[in-house]
Amino acid sequence: MARRWIQGLSRAFCIAKKDAKVYYFKAPNFTYGLLMPVSLFIAFSISGQINPSLIVSGLTSLVILFGTTSIEAVAVVLEKQTGTFERLLAAPVSFFTILLGKALAGLFFGLILAAVVLAPLSAISQVAVMNPLLVFIAIAFSSLTFSALGVLISAYAKWVPDAQMFSNLLRFPMVFLSGTFTPLELLPPQIEIVARFMPLTYSVEALRTSLGGSANTGTYLLDILVLGLFSIILLVLAARVLQRRLD
Repeated sequence: MARRWIQGLSRAFCIAKKDAKVYYFKAPNFTYGLLMPVSLFIAFSISGQINPSLIVSGLTSLVILFGTTSIEAVAVVLEKQTGTFERLLAAPVSFFTILLGKALAGLFFGLILAAVVLAPLSAISQVAVMNPLLVFIAIAFSSLTFSALGVLISAYAKWVPDAQMFSNLLRFPMVFLSGTFTPLELLPPQIEIVARFMPLTYSVEALRTSLGGSANTGTYLLDILVLGLFSIILLVLAARVLQRRLD
Protein backbone atom coordinates (compact mmCIF):
# COMPACT_ATOMS: atom_id res chain seq x y z
CA MET A 1 0.00 0.00 0.00
CA ALA A 2 2.76 2.43 1.00
CA ARG A 3 4.68 1.55 -2.15
CA ARG A 4 1.67 2.40 -4.32
CA TRP A 5 1.33 5.78 -2.60
CA ILE A 6 5.03 6.52 -3.13
CA GLN A 7 4.79 5.54 -6.80
CA GLY A 8 1.69 7.70 -7.22
CA LEU A 9 3.38 10.71 -5.65
CA SER A 10 6.47 10.18 -7.79
CA ARG A 11 4.35 10.18 -10.96
CA ALA A 12 2.42 13.21 -9.75
CA PHE A 13 5.70 15.10 -9.25
CA CYS A 14 6.75 14.20 -12.81
CA ILE A 15 3.50 15.64 -14.14
CA ALA A 16 3.99 18.73 -11.96
CA LYS A 17 7.50 19.22 -13.33
CA LYS A 18 6.21 19.02 -16.90
CA ASP A 19 3.38 21.48 -16.24
CA ALA A 20 5.70 23.91 -14.47
CA LYS A 21 7.95 24.07 -17.53
CA VAL A 22 5.14 24.27 -20.08
CA TYR A 23 2.62 26.56 -18.39
CA TYR A 24 3.88 28.38 -15.33
CA PHE A 25 7.39 29.75 -15.41
CA LYS A 26 6.93 32.38 -18.09
CA ALA A 27 7.07 36.15 -17.60
CA PRO A 28 3.43 36.91 -18.61
CA ASN A 29 2.13 34.45 -16.02
CA PHE A 30 4.07 36.16 -13.23
CA THR A 31 2.87 39.55 -14.45
CA TYR A 32 -0.83 38.63 -14.45
CA GLY A 33 -0.55 36.82 -11.13
CA LEU A 34 0.76 40.02 -9.56
CA LEU A 35 -0.96 42.79 -11.54
CA MET A 36 -4.64 42.12 -10.82
CA PRO A 37 -4.34 41.59 -7.03
CA VAL A 38 -2.01 44.58 -6.62
CA SER A 39 -4.39 46.80 -8.62
CA LEU A 40 -7.35 45.74 -6.48
CA PHE A 41 -5.50 46.35 -3.27
CA ILE A 42 -4.25 49.78 -4.32
CA ALA A 43 -7.82 50.76 -5.19
CA PHE A 44 -9.14 49.68 -1.80
CA SER A 45 -6.25 50.91 0.33
CA ILE A 46 -6.21 54.51 -0.95
CA SER A 47 -8.40 55.49 2.00
CA GLY A 48 -5.65 54.30 4.35
CA GLN A 49 -8.13 52.39 6.52
CA ILE A 50 -6.61 48.93 5.90
CA ASN A 51 -4.15 47.93 8.61
CA PRO A 52 -0.70 46.67 7.54
CA SER A 53 -1.26 43.08 8.72
CA LEU A 54 -4.42 42.84 6.63
CA ILE A 55 -2.62 44.26 3.60
CA VAL A 56 0.19 41.70 3.77
CA SER A 57 -2.02 38.65 4.40
CA GLY A 58 -4.78 39.73 2.01
CA LEU A 59 -2.54 40.69 -0.89
CA THR A 60 -0.42 37.55 -0.55
CA SER A 61 -3.54 35.36 -0.62
CA LEU A 62 -4.92 37.22 -3.63
CA VAL A 63 -1.67 36.84 -5.55
CA ILE A 64 -1.72 33.09 -4.90
CA LEU A 65 -5.40 32.84 -5.88
CA PHE A 66 -5.08 34.72 -9.17
CA GLY A 67 -1.67 33.32 -10.08
CA THR A 68 -2.55 29.66 -9.64
CA THR A 69 -6.13 29.60 -10.91
CA SER A 70 -5.41 31.70 -14.00
CA ILE A 71 -3.15 28.99 -15.42
CA GLU A 72 -4.57 25.90 -13.76
CA ALA A 73 -8.08 26.65 -14.98
CA VAL A 74 -7.03 26.37 -18.63
CA ALA A 75 -4.29 23.71 -18.46
CA VAL A 76 -6.52 20.64 -18.74
CA VAL A 77 -8.73 22.38 -21.32
CA LEU A 78 -5.73 23.04 -23.55
CA GLU A 79 -4.45 19.50 -23.15
CA LYS A 80 -7.86 18.04 -24.03
CA GLN A 81 -7.92 20.14 -27.20
CA THR A 82 -4.38 19.20 -28.27
CA GLY A 83 -4.63 15.53 -27.31
CA THR A 84 -1.91 15.77 -24.67
CA PHE A 85 -4.29 14.74 -21.92
CA GLU A 86 -5.19 11.53 -23.75
CA ARG A 87 -1.50 10.60 -23.74
CA LEU A 88 -1.43 11.09 -19.99
CA LEU A 89 -4.45 8.82 -19.64
CA ALA A 90 -2.62 6.12 -21.57
CA ALA A 91 0.08 6.09 -18.89
CA PRO A 92 -0.30 3.79 -15.84
CA VAL A 93 -1.61 6.55 -13.56
CA SER A 94 -5.01 7.25 -12.04
CA PHE A 95 -7.18 10.30 -12.73
CA PHE A 96 -6.50 11.55 -9.22
CA THR A 97 -2.72 11.21 -9.63
CA ILE A 98 -2.80 13.20 -12.88
CA LEU A 99 -4.84 15.99 -11.33
CA LEU A 100 -2.73 15.95 -8.16
CA GLY A 101 0.35 16.45 -10.33
CA LYS A 102 -1.26 19.46 -11.98
CA ALA A 103 -2.22 20.90 -8.59
CA LEU A 104 1.34 20.40 -7.31
CA ALA A 105 2.67 22.50 -10.20
CA GLY A 106 0.35 25.27 -9.07
CA LEU A 107 1.54 24.81 -5.50
CA PHE A 108 5.17 25.43 -6.49
CA PHE A 109 4.16 28.46 -8.56
CA GLY A 110 2.12 29.83 -5.65
CA LEU A 111 5.10 29.51 -3.31
CA ILE A 112 7.28 31.52 -5.68
CA LEU A 113 4.65 34.21 -6.25
CA ALA A 114 4.07 34.54 -2.51
CA ALA A 115 7.79 34.95 -1.88
CA VAL A 116 8.01 37.64 -4.58
CA VAL A 117 5.21 39.59 -2.85
CA LEU A 118 5.75 38.82 0.81
CA ALA A 119 9.40 39.83 1.16
CA PRO A 120 9.15 43.43 -0.13
CA LEU A 121 5.64 43.94 1.24
CA SER A 122 6.69 42.97 4.77
CA ALA A 123 9.62 45.38 4.59
CA ILE A 124 7.52 48.28 3.28
CA SER A 125 4.62 47.76 5.72
CA GLN A 126 6.98 46.91 8.62
CA VAL A 127 5.05 43.72 9.35
CA ALA A 128 7.60 41.21 10.63
CA VAL A 129 7.34 37.53 9.70
CA MET A 130 7.39 36.22 13.27
CA ASN A 131 7.08 32.52 12.43
CA PRO A 132 8.39 31.69 8.94
CA LEU A 133 7.48 28.00 9.22
CA LEU A 134 3.80 28.71 9.95
CA VAL A 135 3.73 31.28 7.14
CA PHE A 136 5.26 28.77 4.72
CA ILE A 137 2.71 26.10 5.68
CA ALA A 138 -0.17 28.56 5.24
CA ILE A 139 1.12 29.60 1.80
CA ALA A 140 1.65 25.97 0.73
CA PHE A 141 -1.86 24.87 1.73
CA SER A 142 -3.38 27.99 0.15
CA SER A 143 -1.51 27.35 -3.10
CA LEU A 144 -2.61 23.72 -3.20
CA THR A 145 -6.23 24.62 -2.49
CA PHE A 146 -6.44 27.33 -5.15
CA SER A 147 -4.66 25.08 -7.65
CA ALA A 148 -7.21 22.35 -6.93
CA LEU A 149 -9.97 24.89 -7.56
CA GLY A 150 -8.39 25.71 -10.90
CA VAL A 151 -8.17 22.00 -11.76
CA LEU A 152 -11.90 21.60 -11.04
CA ILE A 153 -12.73 24.56 -13.28
CA SER A 154 -10.52 23.16 -16.03
CA ALA A 155 -12.12 19.73 -15.72
CA TYR A 156 -15.61 21.21 -16.06
CA ALA A 157 -14.93 23.67 -18.91
CA LYS A 158 -14.90 22.63 -22.56
CA TRP A 159 -13.18 25.72 -23.96
CA VAL A 160 -10.64 28.24 -22.66
CA PRO A 161 -13.15 31.18 -22.62
CA ASP A 162 -15.49 29.01 -20.52
CA ALA A 163 -12.69 28.30 -18.05
CA GLN A 164 -11.83 31.99 -17.78
CA MET A 165 -15.47 32.93 -17.23
CA PHE A 166 -15.95 30.28 -14.52
CA SER A 167 -12.72 31.42 -12.84
CA ASN A 168 -13.91 35.01 -12.59
CA LEU A 169 -17.36 33.96 -11.38
CA LEU A 170 -15.71 32.17 -8.46
CA ARG A 171 -12.78 34.48 -7.76
CA PHE A 172 -14.38 37.90 -7.56
CA PRO A 173 -17.09 37.02 -5.00
CA MET A 174 -14.31 35.53 -2.85
CA VAL A 175 -12.22 38.68 -3.21
CA PHE A 176 -14.96 40.89 -1.76
CA LEU A 177 -16.58 38.48 0.74
CA SER A 178 -13.64 36.64 2.31
CA GLY A 179 -12.30 39.34 4.62
CA THR A 180 -9.53 40.29 2.22
CA PHE A 181 -10.08 44.03 2.50
CA THR A 182 -12.15 44.14 5.68
CA PRO A 183 -11.83 41.86 8.74
CA LEU A 184 -14.64 39.31 8.92
CA GLU A 185 -15.72 40.53 12.34
CA LEU A 186 -16.64 43.90 10.81
CA LEU A 187 -18.85 42.35 8.13
CA PRO A 188 -22.57 41.57 8.60
CA PRO A 189 -23.24 38.13 10.14
CA GLN A 190 -24.88 36.89 6.94
CA ILE A 191 -21.77 37.74 4.92
CA GLU A 192 -19.55 36.02 7.47
CA ILE A 193 -21.59 32.81 7.12
CA VAL A 194 -21.15 32.91 3.33
CA ALA A 195 -17.44 33.65 3.73
CA ARG A 196 -16.94 30.49 5.78
CA PHE A 197 -17.71 28.44 2.67
CA MET A 198 -14.92 30.14 0.69
CA PRO A 199 -11.31 28.86 0.78
CA LEU A 200 -9.87 32.38 0.45
CA THR A 201 -11.28 33.18 3.91
CA TYR A 202 -9.13 30.52 5.54
CA SER A 203 -6.07 31.47 3.51
CA VAL A 204 -6.24 35.12 4.62
CA GLU A 205 -6.98 34.12 8.21
CA ALA A 206 -4.13 31.58 8.38
CA LEU A 207 -1.62 34.05 6.96
CA ARG A 208 -2.76 36.87 9.23
CA THR A 209 -2.58 34.59 12.26
CA SER A 210 0.88 33.24 11.42
CA LEU A 211 2.26 36.69 10.61
CA GLY A 212 1.09 38.06 13.94
CA GLY A 213 3.40 36.00 16.13
CA SER A 214 0.88 36.00 18.99
CA ALA A 215 -1.23 33.58 17.03
CA ASN A 216 -4.21 31.63 18.20
CA THR A 217 -2.88 28.14 17.55
CA GLY A 218 -6.35 26.60 17.48
CA THR A 219 -7.58 29.05 14.83
CA TYR A 220 -4.47 28.53 12.72
CA LEU A 221 -4.70 24.72 12.85
CA LEU A 222 -8.39 24.87 11.97
CA ASP A 223 -7.65 27.09 8.96
CA ILE A 224 -4.96 24.69 7.72
CA LEU A 225 -7.24 21.69 8.25
CA VAL A 226 -10.07 23.33 6.30
CA LEU A 227 -7.72 24.27 3.45
CA GLY A 228 -6.51 20.66 3.32
CA LEU A 229 -10.09 19.38 3.21
CA PHE A 230 -10.92 21.86 0.44
CA SER A 231 -7.95 20.56 -1.57
CA ILE A 232 -9.01 16.93 -1.29
CA ILE A 233 -12.68 17.62 -2.02
CA LEU A 234 -11.91 19.80 -5.04
CA LEU A 235 -9.49 17.26 -6.54
CA VAL A 236 -11.91 14.36 -6.00
CA LEU A 237 -14.71 16.37 -7.62
CA ALA A 238 -12.42 17.29 -10.52
CA ALA A 239 -11.51 13.63 -11.09
CA ARG A 240 -15.19 12.61 -11.14
CA VAL A 241 -16.24 15.46 -13.42
CA LEU A 242 -13.42 14.80 -15.86
CA GLN A 243 -14.04 11.06 -15.91
CA ARG A 244 -17.71 11.60 -16.74
CA ARG A 245 -16.89 14.06 -19.51
CA LEU A 246 -14.37 11.71 -21.10
CA ASP A 247 -16.54 8.56 -20.86
